[in-house]
Amino acid sequence: MFEVITHNHTLYQSYTMPQFLILAKDEKDDDALQRRLSIRQNHLDRMKVELEKAIFITGGATLDEQGTMNGSMLVIDIEDMASAVKWINADPYVLGRVWGSFEVLPFRMAKV
Repeated sequence: MFEVITHNHTLYQSYTMPQFLILAKDEKDDDALQRRLSIRQNHLDRMKVELEKAIFITGGATLDEQGTMNGSMLVIDIEDMASAVKWINADPYVLGRVWGSFEVLPFRMAKV
């Protein structure tokens, strides 16, 4: 559950559950980028739903030196580590073999 706070026309959410930082690395085979691109909209659609449920907080792609996507960073607000791992394992990027590995770390968003 979260409380919506508005200030200077900006929307802030005050999260009440533990937060987790997810660092995912893409597979490195020759077809990895193409799999990512073909599944990307499904992944983004899921993030929109999870944002509405106040689970997904923020995220984006990590890039290599050439600016090519090679992984992801996500911050989620969910009950516990086991729930975070279950949540990420349901992502299209995991199911579609885009991410080859991921790390889930306890995290706290700074209140600024």
